[in-house]
Amino acid sequence: MRAPDPLRLTVAPLRVLLACTGLGRERRGFETFTRECARALAGEESLALRVHAGGRDGHVPGERVVPNLPRASRAAKWVGALIQRDPYFVEQGTFFLGLLPALVLERPDLVYFADLNLGNALWHWRRRTGARFRLLFYNGGNTTMPFTRTDHVQVLTPAALEGAIMRGERADRLSMLPHGVTFPELRLPSDAAARLRAREALELPLEGEILLSVGQLDRTTKRTHLLIEAVAGLPEPRPFLLLAGADGPDGDGLRALAAQRLGARWTWRSVPRERMSLVHAAADRAALLSRGEGFGLAYVEALAAGLPLFVHDDATTRYVVGDAGLRRAVESVEDAIGGLDALRAMALRDDDARARRAAVQERFAWDVLRAQYVELFARAAASSATEPA
Repeated sequence: MRAPDPLRLTVAPLRVLLACTGLGRERRGFETFTRECARALAGEESLALRVHAGGRDGHVPGERVVPNLPRASRAAKWVGALIQRDPYFVEQGTFFLGLLPALVLERPDLVYFADLNLGNALWHWRRRTGARFRLLFYNGGNTTMPFTRTDHVQVLTPAALEGAIMRGERADRLSMLPHGVTFPELRLPSDAAARLRAREALELPLEGEILLSVGQLDRTTKRTHLLIEAVAGLPEPRPFLLLAGADGPDGDGLRALAAQRLGARWTWRSVPRERMSLVHAAADRAALLSRGEGFGLAYVEALAAGLPLFVHDDATTRYVVGDAGLRRAVESVEDAIGGLDALRAMALRDDDARARRAAVQERFAWDVLRAQYVELFARAAASSATEPA
């Protein structure tokens, strides 16, 4: 029998287990990222990537649902109260238990995760069992906790990389690679018919300008209260404020504030991912006054939709938004009002919309970043395992 040609022998694909406890239920950045990453890397011959999700998403190739207690469930809240931990901790802990059969049977080379308590449990499991997988932490939340229980860390911006090194993290255990983005169809400002159809579909006002802000209802990072107060402080005719995103601990208070300050000239929507293109098509301009975002997917998506965008000026927006959007330091309502005035003074031109989209597409589109993600996985899988402190 003829021996196989050594040149024809192929290297086994790298087995990557992408774990996302909230996929199928939550709409945070990592859930969106997980879905798009799996779709972008599907068919990559050097990878065998499998997504293990906390719920059925329905848009991820070959996803596998892991039994767990969702953070919003009564059971997770009851267990959390019993052990004096929050329901999200319970979700991660029960997800880890449900993931154990896959860790044993699939024998991944690399586990890619963003949930810190899940990563902690995986690290302890590996230490006790002698498992050989490596751990890659996606630091989309820009945590400043020491990276002691992971082998490699992905940070999303140069500022996050610099900050981690300044805190004493080893540079050889860090990789700077931004969030990949799937770009929807561009709706140009001159396409009034498309804007009208989107507003009708979402039951939004058909006349007047709509100002969009995408993000969780939150006072600390998203600073939704500043935007509400700033819109209320604008001269008439004020834009209609469309808040789109997840609810949050501050949600009830922020909705009450918006009702008090804006009357009927606002709405909040929790919109499925597949309908976000309609949300962007319905809007004329966008603003997000977040401070300290790990990346800011909403920035990229607004610019990708061609919308004029106003953001708080910080190290993250200088990298992600750059000159494609309007950046100003926002420390007060007066600062926010001044920024919104400048935003509303910007002309709505098709060429400007195309330029905004191009500015982010050439840096963050999956077809630009795909090969870099493959390299990241290979680098993380080849890294040395962290040892117990």
